[in-house]
Amino acid sequence: MSNRSAQAQSYAQAAFQALLEQWHTALDEVLTALQGDQKVFNVVMDSSKDFAEREKALMSVVPKGTPPELANMLKLMLQEGDLELASEVSQALVRLGSGQKVPTRADVVSAAELSDAEQESLRAMLTKEYGSDLIFSFRVDPALLGGLRVRVGDRLIDTSIASRLSALRESLSTAAR
Repeated sequence: MSNRSAQAQSYAQAAFQALLEQWHTALDEVLTALQGDQKVFNVVMDSSKDFAEREKALMSVVPKGTPPELANMLKLMLQEGDLELASEVSQALVRLGSGQKVPTRADVVSAAELSDAEQESLRAMLTKEYGSDLIFSFRVDPALLGGLRVRVGDRLIDTSIASRLSALRESLSTAAR
């Protein structure tokens, strides 16, 4: 890498660190304010209240100078019912800033309940393929009819009977045209 490229990389890294720190600090301030003001917390977390009222209460504890993108993310998290993840998002920002790898979700959906041995076998196979930083979740969806649907990060492995039947139906309808 040339000296100019190394200098550019240093500036980019410094800017990235500064942005992460700004977001992390603002998120922590919001969390602290929510924990410190039970009335605001109750309004924000009460899903039976009008969204506009909840949003106004949340924005009242967002510090001045907070990047608009962060404020928009908080509003989205509120709208989606994911505001309780704000602390985890803050921690993930710290990990990203320090260069630590963020764990990847591995969601396994089966048509029937998997035994402990089957779950362990899948864990071992997926860990070997994708690395040891996986966080596993297992659930049952009888609509699959059989097989598995596994999502690791943005990769989908679908061996379900429902998926195969859908592909067959599509193939037959295309051939009939």
